Amino acid sequence: MDRENRHLRFVLKYYAPGRFDTKSALRAYRAGHPAKFRLLTRFTIGIAASVAVCIALGYHIFNTGRNAMTTLYAYDKSVSYTLPDSSVVTLSPHSSLSYNAESFGNDSRRVEMAGKVEFSVTKNPEAPFVANASYGTVTVLGTQFVVDELNPDSIGVSVTSGKVKFTAKDRAEGVILTKGMHACLLAGADTPEIIEPTKPDSIPDSHRLVFDHTPLPDVLNRLSAHFNVGLTCQETDKVLTAEFDTENLDEIIMLIEKSLDVKIEKKTK
Repeated sequence: MDRENRHLRFVLKYYAPGRFDTKSALRAYRAGHPAKFRLLTRFTIGIAASVAVCIALGYHIFNTGRNAMTTLYAYDKSVSYTLPDSSVVTLSPHSSLSYNAESFGNDSRRVEMAGKVEFSVTKNPEAPFVANASYGTVTVLGTQFVVDELNPDSIGVSVTSGKVKFTAKDRAEGVILTKGMHACLLAGADTPEIIEPTKPDSIPDSHRLVFDHTPLPDVLNRLSAHFNVGLTCQETDKVLTAEFDTENLDEIIMLIEKSLDVKIEKKTK
């Protein structure tokens, strides 16, 4: 009770309407209790120093993780990048891909992507390659595939070679896709669905010629084998994306020449 009365008298002494005179109170306390005041000061400084160390450590850890992240972008044009493990990624316009430069390739190869990205992954059984999209995951050892999430309501995966496992994010069960297979994961779905390719009934497969970003020399080789002729062109740096439903070689050559601004020579075998 005496201690409480002393505290009450101390407060009343330095109280003024609407405020408490802290400066006068601290001076009086320091004059009457010098040892306690020094202890209180040291204790306060110690707490402040500990807090500063914790803040600095947290800031260092936070920024170390942030600085280790490498982000690749494609703006108005598709861009290809080579990752540290020699895998090649081609980002479609307005797409991005991120990975941790410090941990990538050690035990695993994990990337985060947005948009549409084509992957050509180097084989490494010791470090699976994992591509995380917004709500889907593709796990591979070495293959070529495309992940397309440009449609906000679905994610599509197409495999060019090799084999991949396609799952909803944070799910263990999914579908296995091999060369030529496609699958689609709808937003909110638990597992992707394999998409069966459709074939036009009116056009025989042997009459359909499809090229998707195919180098012109490869196009000419395929056409030469298909029509049993020899096709050559001095321009070798062009690529062709087209679909031909005709067996008229001259018409196909004319369309390629006009679309790529090239001159193709034909020699009968």
